[in-house]
Amino acid sequence: MSLLDTLTRTLFPSKAAAAPKNAGKRGEDLRSVVRVPQRMRTGFVWNEKLITARPCMFKDLSVKGARVEILGDPIKASLLAEGVLVYFDTEKHEILCSVAWSRGPALGLRFEGRPRPPSRKYGR
Repeated sequence: MSLLDTLTRTLFPSKAAAAPKNAGKRGEDLRSVVRVPQRMRTGFVWNEKLITARPCMFKDLSVKGARVEILGDPIKASLLAEGVLVYFDTEKHEILCSVAWSRGPALGLRFEGRPRPPSRKYGR
């Protein structure tokens, strides 16, 4: 807390109470769950519109979703509109996801279901 915030709260308690609770916080500070950075964790992104499953690297992971980076060329946004399946190499399961955002090769995925056994063969 800055000196100005401390003085404002001390001298003008009614103004401090009127300030929004999330004022000054960045996007990652407003999240309801903790995102855990991942290192060297790989998987695949796939849906019916893609010819083959695309390899990806998980950048961070939470209970509600993940940020992944597609290895190779980015996937067109029009191919991601109906959602994707994301497959975890280490756990050998897949999860149905919706795409929350995409920026170049990076995708923000929101988990829409529970982990389940793979519905297809993934691999290199």
